[in-house]
Amino acid sequence: MDITRIQIILIMGLMAFAVRALPQLFFAGRKFPEAWDRWLRYVSYGLICSIISVTLFMSGTRLETAVAPRRVLALAVAVVIAHKTRSAVSGMIAGAVFVLILSWLSF
Repeated sequence: MDITRIQIILIMGLMAFAVRALPQLFFAGRKFPEAWDRWLRYVSYGLICSIISVTLFMSGTRLETAVAPRRVLALAVAVVIAHKTRSAVSGMIAGAVFVLILSWLSF
C-alpha cells in the first residue's frame, strides 16, 4: 500500500468525523431536525463505503474485472446482512468473511 492510499483513507476518515462533529458543535444543547439527524446518521457510512468501493474493485489504476463478480456478490451479502441485523459492523464482517471464503474456493 503506497502512501497516497493511506493519506486518502485518513482524509476520508477525518472528513467523516468532521461532517458528524461540526453540526453538533453548532447545535450544542439543541435537538437536530429529523432530516438532519437521519442524514448525519448515514453520511459516515456513505463515506466509508466510498473507500471500500475503491479498494474492492481497483488495484492501483487498474480495474480488476476477474474478481469483480465475487466481490459484488460479497458486497450484496454484506448489505443484506447489515439490513437484516440492523448493524453495519455485522454486515462488514460478514462481507469480508464471505469474500475470503470465495477466494479460498477460487470461485
